[in-house]
Amino acid sequence: MRERKRMMKVSQAKLLLKVEQLEASIGFYTDQLGWRLVERADAVQAAVLLQIVKDYRVVVTAHGCSSNWLQPKPSCPKPGDLVYIGVASVNEVHQFLLERGVPNLRKEEDPGHIRKLFVPTPDGYLLVYWEELFASNEEILAMYHGGIAELEEAVAHLSEEQLDLQEAPGKWSIREQVLHVIDLELVTIHKVKFALAEPGRSYMGNSFSQDDWSVGLRYASRPICDEVHMFRALRQHILNLCACLPDALGRTVVTSVDREETVAKLLKMMAGHASHHIRAIWRIRSSE
Repeated sequence: MRERKRMMKVSQAKLLLKVEQLEASIGFYTDQLGWRLVERADAVQAAVLLQIVKDYRVVVTAHGCSSNWLQPKPSCPKPGDLVYIGVASVNEVHQFLLERGVPNLRKEEDPGHIRKLFVPTPDGYLLVYWEELFASNEEILAMYHGGIAELEEAVAHLSEEQLDLQEAPGKWSIREQVLHVIDLELVTIHKVKFALAEPGRSYMGNSFSQDDWSVGLRYASRPICDEVHMFRALRQHILNLCACLPDALGRTVVTSVDREETVAKLLKMMAGHASHHIRAIWRIRSSE
């Protein structure tokens, strides 16, 4: 069973990109980005591409495609969305694309968290090649703790009208950014607590659909004051546990995909995620 699932992930695509002009898009992805054309179906104007830096298959389509090309629940971003692709070295990808003459590349780095390369496509998507950066346990705890004051400062003294400001039409408001950060923390802390209390145990959890939660929990209209207070309390609770438990950041859970995750990795993920949205909040505030 495990081997069958592994083969499915290798042979089927996890990403579906809808485009206007299939030929032009294939040309950009293959000639400019160096992706390889694996298969195409002219009858439905669709093609399968293999991302060259990693065995990562993408379906590009103008009209439709065979479900056999896709994993059961593929990612289907809209033009204007960010499309994340993990790589071993962002600098190597950057150099590769520079040599191929790809225009408008932009790098960004959050020290200790992540390095990213932004690549706009002619279809309106923004590809984000990303690489995880490593940090010591002490640095992770400092980043996790620092996020408390950073979020509070980012939303300090904002009116209800200002909380509804967006970076661009259709993007999340400041209010929605804050509520999303806190919900991600709540979901992840459940896993952290199991790792701290019962190191090495299996953890079964549902996937987190940020768009479904945003709509279902009415992010666009809810107050945030008490939520920000809860953010501080949640993080301080975890920090206090880590200070009391020996080798807390090395404790683990095993997820449903047989992947071991440490408390250090989970705290680092939450710290980086909050930092990403806090930067977005400051961008919105600076554009007033």
